[in-house]
Amino acid sequence: MAQSADVKVLPDIQVISDHMLMIQWSAAEGWNAPEIVPSGPIGLHPFSHVFHYAIECYEGMKAYKDSDGNIRMFRPEKNMERMNVSASRLCLPNFDGDELVKCIKELLRLDRDWIPQKKGYAMYLRPVMFSTTPWLGLTQCSEAMLFVLQSPVGPYFKSGYVPIKLHVDAKYIRAWPGGTGNVKFGGNYAPTVASQIAAAKAGCSQALYVYDKEEWVTEAGTMNMFFLIKSTSGTLQLFTPSLEDGCILPGITRLSVIELAKEWGTEVVEEPLPLKIVIDACEQDRCLEAFGTGTAAVLQPVGALQHNGKDYTLPEDGFAEGSFQMKMLAKLKEIQYGEIEHP
Repeated sequence: MAQSADVKVLPDIQVISDHMLMIQWSAAEGWNAPEIVPSGPIGLHPFSHVFHYAIECYEGMKAYKDSDGNIRMFRPEKNMERMNVSASRLCLPNFDGDELVKCIKELLRLDRDWIPQKKGYAMYLRPVMFSTTPWLGLTQCSEAMLFVLQSPVGPYFKSGYVPIKLHVDAKYIRAWPGGTGNVKFGGNYAPTVASQIAAAKAGCSQALYVYDKEEWVTEAGTMNMFFLIKSTSGTLQLFTPSLEDGCILPGITRLSVIELAKEWGTEVVEEPLPLKIVIDACEQDRCLEAFGTGTAAVLQPVGALQHNGKDYTLPEDGFAEGSFQMKMLAKLKEIQYGEIEHP
């Protein structure tokens, strides 16, 4: 039975909706016809590559109901583009992104009663593809499956917009040039649980990953990072690490923040970012705001950084009403829920 749309749902993605989308692929026949089936367990051969070599990639996206009850998706074509890039990197089959979006829309229409019609609530969508090749040796993928799963989610911030402290982690390297940091591959994330545990022991909420002797900033947890810094000449600049070295996932929310910031006339500095620039700005009271971006929280405020045992606290008005990030969060939500038109 379908869940009522006005039911209280949790933000931690524990409940699966009634149906899921399933598409099978083989090297001999290509993609089979897509199927929407009841949600439930799936059976795989014990030798399936996904179990032994982690050959899988996935996406995270959301669907919303606007005030008129219409179902809206936020830039799904970008998720499809990124998933195809991830698939290519892992030698999984590519697919027609436009056709998959059409299938996802059918899935959403079927389970529309699961989508809460309330601001701050959404249907989380998890497309995932993996190799089911039944061969214990490491070979090129000859069989694969693509699923799209759904879970209703509530507000990420139950008690308001709460800033977190980040623990700078130079011990565990999340990604490196030439690796897989720029694709959404499960193998990127499993090793970061150790960093999360270490951050919690240090009194922090999440890890900020850096690498090399310059301590290049990459991501924080599963988020892209932004720092609003006033230059020594007084110019306001929005810093975010660039994508050029392949260590950072090209987030859709990240892209949207950059585009909106430029529309607002904010100078965006997208380049390799050594941690020293951020630390120096903090010490000189020039780092005005810091926040992470991602599908789950949209924007996550950062109130402090911990580096080499020292805390660097950011101004409280950086995540207060009227701040840059609060204005950005409001604008993104207006777009996601169809309150304003935006390309």
